[in-house]
Amino acid sequence: MAARNGRTVRDLRRGNRTAVLQRLYFDGPMSRYELGPATGLSSGSISNVVAELVGDGLVEEAGSVDSDGGRPRTLLRVVPGSGHMIGVDVGETRVRVELFDLTLTELARVERPLERHGYDRPLRSQGYDVDVIVGHIRDGIAEVLAEAGIAPQQLLGVGIGVPGIVARTPERGAVVHGQTIGWDAVPLESLLRSACELPDTVPYFADNGARTLGQAEMWFGAGRGARNAVVVLFGSGVGACLVTDEVENGRSVEWGHLTVRVRGRRCRCGSLGCLEAYAGAEALLDRWREEGGHPPEGTD
Repeated sequence: MAARNGRTVRDLRRGNRTAVLQRLYFDGPMSRYELGPATGLSSGSISNVVAELVGDGLVEEAGSVDSDGGRPRTLLRVVPGSGHMIGVDVGETRVRVELFDLTLTELARVERPLERHGYDRPLRSQGYDVDVIVGHIRDGIAEVLAEAGIAPQQLLGVGIGVPGIVARTPERGAVVHGQTIGWDAVPLESLLRSACELPDTVPYFADNGARTLGQAEMWFGAGRGARNAVVVLFGSGVGACLVTDEVENGRSVEWGHLTVRVRGRRCRCGSLGCLEAYAGAEALLDRWREEGGHPPEGTD
């Protein structure tokens, strides 16, 4: 049966379940009494939704708190083991793969160092071998699942942060354009689907690394409760994520390639005077060497 706005009863139930799970995930543990105003649902709807989620093994009781003169209120939380997620960070010095439960408790981690190809060429010509990156991600996913004893079917998804711009296409999924790592329209998602032994039902979510960092800060870090924020990433490169009311999930900004000095130092992107040419990790090490410094060998 469809409501006047076109939504079916099934849609309404799914929306109510989503609202309760989101509040428990980000703000829990919470009582049924607190979930009402937090979700905008009636007490009856909260009771029905919570009963369903408990029955499905997604929510469990987590102790109780005293109420104002009444019976103690039972707290509810998301069941940690009811789902698992993998996060992948394709950085400029290493690939990190981590496995989490539904409360973002880390269960396993592996890291693979990366070596640049082309150090005898100009910085802008250096790049990463796509097959090497895909192999590191494939092996890392298999290793963390094996270490934690988690079946691939239990995964809710794989999130991947990468340097560069990510475009989504109907045919190939996420496609990465990464000038500083030498990638031009690399169909990363389709390559991973071919290489990784995961069910087709497991989704991949790939995005710019600065944008994923910004989203994480807004959900769990310094940006919680803020409506507007700028989250800056200083690493081998320099990136930023802008979050506003108009861009709720954040917009990645190529802040590192903003010109800060006309005809300044050459950046690895090929331009002159970029911020990254002064504040990026590789640039800082280069300037240290120019002044006679000697960074320890093997240092990341």
